[in-house]
Amino acid sequence: MVLAWTTFCTFAAEMTKFYTALLLLAWGAPSAWAQYVYFDFTDTTVSTNLGFADVDFNNDSIADLRFTLLRDTGSTASISVVYVSPLDSAKVQVAGQKRGTYYYPDRLAVGDSISRSSSLWQGFAAPSFLGYLDYRFSGQHDPFVQWQSPYDDGFIAVRRNVNDTVVNGWVRLAIAADGKSFTLKDAGFQAADDSLMFAGHLWIGAGEPEAPQGFTWRQSAEALVVLRPQGQEPRLFALIDAHGRIVYRGTWRDAEVSLPLLGLPTATYWFVSDAPGGSWHFAFRTGIQ
Repeated sequence: MVLAWTTFCTFAAEMTKFYTALLLLAWGAPSAWAQYVYFDFTDTTVSTNLGFADVDFNNDSIADLRFTLLRDTGSTASISVVYVSPLDSAKVQVAGQKRGTYYYPDRLAVGDSISRSSSLWQGFAAPSFLGYLDYRFSGQHDPFVQWQSPYDDGFIAVRRNVNDTVVNGWVRLAIAADGKSFTLKDAGFQAADDSLMFAGHLWIGAGEPEAPQGFTWRQSAEALVVLRPQGQEPRLFALIDAHGRIVYRGTWRDAEVSLPLLGLPTATYWFVSDAPGGSWHFAFRTGIQ
């Protein structure tokens, strides 16, 4: 669930889902039968000074985190800030660490691990319990903030103690290039107690044939074709089904990668590609004419 407010009114409320509580089996952990749960809520953008949005990342009807925007504020109206804070500081943690004087949540990429030992879990701490995602003065970033160029999606890792069960999860968000708004996109969590999970596993990010990251794709009954300009660096890619199983994987070296679809069950699949320049991803469904 995401609840969002400006200083004047409520402009977003109950979650909508592409699918209800999509339960997904963990990669490579059949003995534990760990369960991932994915929630896709309506993209929620905050763009008003002092506006904020609350996120219930594990969908238990208890909000966990508050994301707040300070826009064009300060004595010179030249400071813009995005920070996250817990709504229950005794039970909620965000991955990150203290850098200099303040605390900063880590910006995770798709596939980064989330577990008890994968982070310092100091994205915020007493006494203020504020974690700075972005802080700009006259358009210049605080050097310690993680949400800098490229201004694409990132993930924060979250933990919550629920009745002595530690739930690991993530929230996906983007901060505008000018720092004057942010958008919360979706979340996921690991239902098994204190179990390893991975950022972005799995999100639905409903795909468009043309994506802003620099690639396009087309689908036929026979194949999925993903294209990019010539001369780019090699990228790892995978096609993943709704159970987290890798259907295809490889290295994308040329302008085009073509994946056969004939024989695949009718279902939703995710194409994921990762490189130092950023992650590309979209979802599509087979069996639709």
